[in-house]
Amino acid sequence: MTHIIHRRLLAAGYTGEANLDALVAYVDLLVKWNKKINLTSLDIDPITDAAIDRLLVEPVMAAQFVSRPDVSVIDLGSGGGSPAIPFKIQLPGSKMRMVESRSRKCAFLREASRHLGLSDTAVEEIRFEQLRDRVHLNSLADIVTIRAVRIDDGLVELVRWLLAPGGLIFRFSSTSEDELPAKLRLVNSQTLVASLESQLQIIQFSDKT
Repeated sequence: MTHIIHRRLLAAGYTGEANLDALVAYVDLLVKWNKKINLTSLDIDPITDAAIDRLLVEPVMAAQFVSRPDVSVIDLGSGGGSPAIPFKIQLPGSKMRMVESRSRKCAFLREASRHLGLSDTAVEEIRFEQLRDRVHLNSLADIVTIRAVRIDDGLVELVRWLLAPGGLIFRFSSTSEDELPAKLRLVNSQTLVASLESQLQIIQFSDKT
C-alpha cells in the first residue's frame, strides 16, 4: 500500500514529504470500519487509484498551501475522515476540529484520531444548524475545509461565524462547481488531481480581513 500511495502522489506532482505510514494506517482502519458502517461509497476493498487520489492525495496536496504549521482548522461534514484526517496527518502541529452529525461516523473519527495518535484533534457531534451553540468555535478557525457541501446563504453565514479575521475557506471541488456567492472571493485555485478534475479553491470573505 505504501508504494501505491507514493506512486499516486508522484503522479499528482507532489514533491514534498508525506507521512505514508500514517496514511496507510488511516486507510486500513477505514476499510475495516466501512464493512460495518457506510463511511464512503468509494471503492476501497480493494482500494482503487481513484479512491486513493480522492481520500489521500487531494488533502495531502492541499496541505501544501497552508501558510503556517499551527493553524486551527474546522472541517465541516467530516464523514469518513477525508480530507480532515490526511490533512491533519500532514500538518501535525495544527488544531483540527471535525464536525459530523451522525454518531457512528463520529465514533470512527474518534477511533481514527486515537489510533493514529493525532494530538489536538476533536470531534463535534452536531448538526450544522446547531453549531452556534458551541460558543468556543466562534472565530476559532484559521481555515474551514469543505467538500461535497453546497455553499448556500446559511453555510456562508455559519462559516463567517467560525472563521477568525483573515481566515480562509479551503473548498475541495471540481471544475464543474457553481459560482461563489457574492460575499466570497476566490483567492487562489490549484489543481489537486488532474485525472479527477479536482481542485482546491482558497476563498476569503470579501469584507473580512
